[in-house]
Amino acid sequence: MTESADVKQYDVLIIGAGPSGTSCALALHQAGLKVAIIDKSEFPRDKVCGELLHKKAVETLNAILPGFEKDFINFSKTLVLKHTTVHYKGKSLTFDWVSESYTCPRLEFDNYLLNTVRKYTSTDIFTATVPDKITVTDDGVTLTIKNSPVIYSAKIIIGADGAHSTVAKQLTEKTLDRAHYLGAVRAYYKNVKNTDNVTSEVFFSSKYNLNYLWVFPIEGNLSNVGFGLLSSNISENKINLKESFYDYFKQSPELAEKFADAEQVSTLEGFGVPLGSTIGTVSGKRFMLIGDAASLSNPLSGTGMGNAVMSGKIAADQLIRSFKANDFSAEFMKGYDNVLQSSIVDGLYSSYKAQRTLSKLPFLLDIVFFIGKNKRIRKYIQSIV
Repeated sequence: MTESADVKQYDVLIIGAGPSGTSCALALHQAGLKVAIIDKSEFPRDKVCGELLHKKAVETLNAILPGFEKDFINFSKTLVLKHTTVHYKGKSLTFDWVSESYTCPRLEFDNYLLNTVRKYTSTDIFTATVPDKITVTDDGVTLTIKNSPVIYSAKIIIGADGAHSTVAKQLTEKTLDRAHYLGAVRAYYKNVKNTDNVTSEVFFSSKYNLNYLWVFPIEGNLSNVGFGLLSSNISENKINLKESFYDYFKQSPELAEKFADAEQVSTLEGFGVPLGSTIGTVSGKRFMLIGDAASLSNPLSGTGMGNAVMSGKIAADQLIRSFKANDFSAEFMKGYDNVLQSSIVDGLYSSYKAQRTLSKLPFLLDIVFFIGKNKRIRKYIQSIV
């Protein structure tokens, strides 16, 4: 570090301004710590995903910031979903949820959260700022920025920078494991038949190993439509995911009819989802990983925003403990791992086993559809999903 370098000093550096990073910053709003969020993009920015947000994410944010849930529900871009209809072999089952889920375009949702951080915290926010080299020493962490003389210094760094996390790449030995990574594509459609603003839909196909195509309503008469497969499956079978997406409509007459008059209004874009069927290193000396950087998406559903928000809160709790004890060692950081395990990871492994069982024994889905006609059984299925 040269004497002429512009050094910005903080207690906590959060790399990434998505749901996990902003949730972590919000959870620190009364901790008395000097916090900075750094993100490579200018906001608002889009993030390609399914855009389904589970109730637990909003509940966690409401626990951090009382009143958040009410404000978010009243946000003009938010839809509150109360039903899910599942389609398979021309049959369908509709589940009615006690706890709602939500959709909100990531372009809007991530910016909403970042503005909430601006409103309720003293966090310094640096967008269009690309992290470069991270150095961890006994005394702290330093971060250089690409094409900038500025150096950021802190006691600890949080990797909230997604599936291709710079923090994870530099501070862990994480590598992409295709058996635990979902390749997916998504496009927006308008004028999809028989849709409403309170019902999500999923279509299963035996041709694609029971991976489903989703149709989620988005504000403005739009639907978020997407499909994903394990990267190992894509690689081994040389599958063109974009071609498979359009082929999916041919496999289901019901789906083809539903989209007969629909108009695709965005390009079909790809994205990757690191699944929680394997976690690996999520913390160490002076760092923690949260959200997609920690591989916390559900192996059965592919959803990850709820766990991202929860991991941000869990990391904030660990940060408060670490600063109180003045201990940022790898051993002390295991407290984060332990809470993450019991709160999120154990459930992800159960979902992984369910996903593997279903892929190996596809007739089980036929059984679910048969017994699901019974209201009591359907209610039980709703309680465990």
